[in-house]
Amino acid sequence: AVLVLAAPLVHAEEATRASEVRTHAEAGGSGPKQSGLIPGVLIGPRLTVAVPTPTFGVEVKILRFVGASFDYGFFPKLTISGVDVSYSMWNVAARAYPFGDVFFVGLVYGHYGVEASATVAQGTGSVRASSDFLGPQIGARWIQPSGFFFGIDVAWAFPLGYRSEASFDPTGTTTSVKETA
Repeated sequence: AVLVLAAPLVHAEEATRASEVRTHAEAGGSGPKQSGLIPGVLIGPRLTVAVPTPTFGVEVKILRFVGASFDYGFFPKLTISGVDVSYSMWNVAARAYPFGDVFFVGLVYGHYGVEASATVAQGTGSVRASSDFLGPQIGARWIQPSGFFFGIDVAWAFPLGYRSEASFDPTGTTTSVKETA
């Protein structure tokens, strides 16, 4: 619905911006890229510096007013003080650019999971935790003349569901496994 309602507005603004870009280009500069191979659509790879691991994904901006992205991050099994730990996460985000420019508001939905296993005196055990989350997001995206997205955003994730489990050690308790992991 947003695309259908925004299309006439974008078309009118594209004509104005086209003359601005031509004037700017004639002056020796180049403005931000507005579309790629598909008219009105910019799409490209995405690298996010996030904690605890960077994420890789793809981002798209459509008709200057709508955007979306997908990110995936993980680190393979690492051994820290005798505990094998692995982590993975993914998220999808939808964004609205109310002014058709840099500032956006949006929503992010995703999932993360952490798994740890350790060998203790009583045996080997493991702990798993995962959660789905949903949250609001605000930020800014600057699009370079090459089409490269550069931005900053802040989101607050609210857990939708949390799952955790720990295996039992040979004595029937999880205490030593939880303490070690």
